[in-house]
Amino acid sequence: MLMIIAHHFSVHGGFEFPKSLSDITINRLWTQFILMGGGLGNDIFVLISGYFLVKSRTMKISKVFDLWLRMFFYSVGIFAIFTLTGLEKFVLVEFVKSLLPPITGWWFASCYFLLYLLHPYINITLNSLTKSEYKRMLIIFGICWCIIPTFLKSNFQSSNLIWFMYLYSLAGYVRLWCEDLGGKKYFLCALLLTIANFAGAVVLDLLGLKFPFLGRPVIAAYYYGNQQLLTISIAFCLFVGFRSLRVKYSKLINTIASATFGVYLIHDNAFVRRFLWLKLFRNAEFFGSGYFVAYSLAAILLVYAACVMIEFLRMRVFAIICARK
Repeated sequence: MLMIIAHHFSVHGGFEFPKSLSDITINRLWTQFILMGGGLGNDIFVLISGYFLVKSRTMKISKVFDLWLRMFFYSVGIFAIFTLTGLEKFVLVEFVKSLLPPITGWWFASCYFLLYLLHPYINITLNSLTKSEYKRMLIIFGICWCIIPTFLKSNFQSSNLIWFMYLYSLAGYVRLWCEDLGGKKYFLCALLLTIANFAGAVVLDLLGLKFPFLGRPVIAAYYYGNQQLLTISIAFCLFVGFRSLRVKYSKLINTIASATFGVYLIHDNAFVRRFLWLKLFRNAEFFGSGYFVAYSLAAILLVYAACVMIEFLRMRVFAIICARK
């Protein structure tokens, strides 16, 4: 989630990158580096879900309701706060959208919500496949929705939901058929691939000096996307690496982790996003500062901590309300 917040700091910060060699600064490179965190974070979240859900044969209605309630609470609540305080104008269309968050809200939350609704039926297929059938399916899907998008810049009839289903199936294969994939070597692989991925962005910067269209931030952002080969490779290596670790149960870690989805819903709400990065932290105004890297890290940590506290408060209030019924 910290990587995702860092990505949003970069992608929604209103940065404009000049096109001269002297403007390829540490701040520019840092902004491009943290941009990588979005695709990685998204892929890792879905891999984790696939790993733990692939053996499930039933859908928990309570989980569906909890996902919907969190989205509805933050969608309507944030809309009300921003319009009542005058930070945003009341627009009827936006109000109606706030009432339908699984359909009109956050893309990741909406896609994950639908994936959860479908996962028992996906599992029926995945659990019925032999190891060789499963492997062939992953290869076909990987070529169609990872290799082709990476090298030909075509989504090839893909979508966010289809990609999530592929990631879910990939992690399911690890759970069902891979008892031991090794361990710490995957962290080294993740590091090397991360360096390669970032190096690609730097090369595009340099090429952009001669061919301006290659230096546009959107180009580097594309190759950091969810479905890009290096992104999913890094995410998979981190996922497998952490799977091999034996970490003792930590109440603190699990308590903080319980707020993760709420952190996403709060800070990446459309109203909050504009307020945070353009008005409160004014990212672009500090782009030329000598302490920009430290400033960005502080902003990212502050946003994470504030959102965690808000989500803890929401959970506490909801727990009290439920206990009284």
